[in-house]
Amino acid sequence: MLVANSKSYLRARGLTYLARRVENNDCCAIVGISNIGKSALLRQVRRPGVLEHFSSKIKSDEIGFVYIDFNLQLQLTGQGFYELVLRTILTELRALKTDRDIIAEIENAYNQVVAPTDEFQNALSFNQAIITLCERWPRRLALIFDEFDEIFRGLESRVFLNLRALRDKYPDQLAYIVIVQKRLPATNQDPEAGEFAELFTHHTYHVQPLEQEDIEEVVQAFAAANNIQFSKTDVQFIARQSGGHWGLLETVCQVMAEGAVDRVQRDLRVVRNYLGENTNVHLECVKLWKDLDNEQQQALLELVKTNKIAPRVKRLLLKKGILTVSSPGETIIFGELFEDFVRRQQLVKNKPQEGIVIDVESGHVYVNGAQCETLTKLEYRLLLLLYGHLGKICDKYCIVEAVWGEDYIEEVDDARIEKLVSRLRQKIESTPSEPKYLITVRGRGYRLQNGR
Repeated sequence: MLVANSKSYLRARGLTYLARRVENNDCCAIVGISNIGKSALLRQVRRPGVLEHFSSKIKSDEIGFVYIDFNLQLQLTGQGFYELVLRTILTELRALKTDRDIIAEIENAYNQVVAPTDEFQNALSFNQAIITLCERWPRRLALIFDEFDEIFRGLESRVFLNLRALRDKYPDQLAYIVIVQKRLPATNQDPEAGEFAELFTHHTYHVQPLEQEDIEEVVQAFAAANNIQFSKTDVQFIARQSGGHWGLLETVCQVMAEGAVDRVQRDLRVVRNYLGENTNVHLECVKLWKDLDNEQQQALLELVKTNKIAPRVKRLLLKKGILTVSSPGETIIFGELFEDFVRRQQLVKNKPQEGIVIDVESGHVYVNGAQCETLTKLEYRLLLLLYGHLGKICDKYCIVEAVWGEDYIEEVDDARIEKLVSRLRQKIESTPSEPKYLITVRGRGYRLQNGR
């Protein structure tokens, strides 16, 4: 997992915002696309001294942050919700060496939630535990709800009505911070759940990709932790590819650290090819794509095709962090890896009558709109490499690195590459002896083109 130096502060703007909310004991929502770094931001908040750095009015020992990861919830029910929250609170109370009488009361409430006498016992026991903390614990209670989207969509509304009632009763002692991919009203339109969502209407922070200074801090911390060195050029490459997206940044750093290209001194062309076929990169991009609605997907497809986008959708995608503004003032997709993914989706969506198309979500290959015979692993890697450099020449060096790997750089000769190319042509060309798509450029390498 990527971390920054323990003495540094990532996303200073977000921490300043959160410090202001904590000062006033406001509830707030932290919104951002998949794996953008929302949880990492909130983990910083719990580090000693962080909030004091951004606000002179805050003292950490006056606030009890309880971080609840709903990936750990055993069942999507009210009982499962209350059980996880109280279990996590107990862990935090013990770590803080809280008064034994308070812990005993919370333990008793927890046991009643685990084995309730009737359907109302869950909420009553949970409420009693929260009331005990609000009235007897010397700290303000701040419950951080992570991975909250599914919880908000799936739980019965009375759970949220109950949370709202507790907040209304103890506005100075109890606050909620939710970490979600979409603003809460967009995912649950139930009136009772809506009353809970109202708590975050005026206090919502949209997490953007990391800024350049933060990217450099994280990359160098990663390098130090893994006993490697990244040059200034390496860091700039990592920033361009990931666009500051936390999940993609982590993947690019790991690829750079694996030593797959050490023998050629980390040639960035080779690294780019590895990233083009990396499973983790693919999965991150698929999650980002699926998080967008159809209108937003179509807007991105139009952007990569015509460099134009409707103003309203542009504003939404800028807020999400999918789009950013370059130094010349041009609106662009946040990182090259995701931009490449969108371009390939554009080819798939258009379904050209002629040419090669790879559906990167399914891994299927289409020739003139018809799915071709299943490719072997090496054939697919070769085609994916050429597809990622459509219309450009790929030399032997790039092909060996991307298809076989760095360990084979001295072992794979021209004949072996030619045999692989020949097998691939048998599957994608109607007349392999007169190739239309996979073209040999004598003395230089191979090029994939979509018709001529």
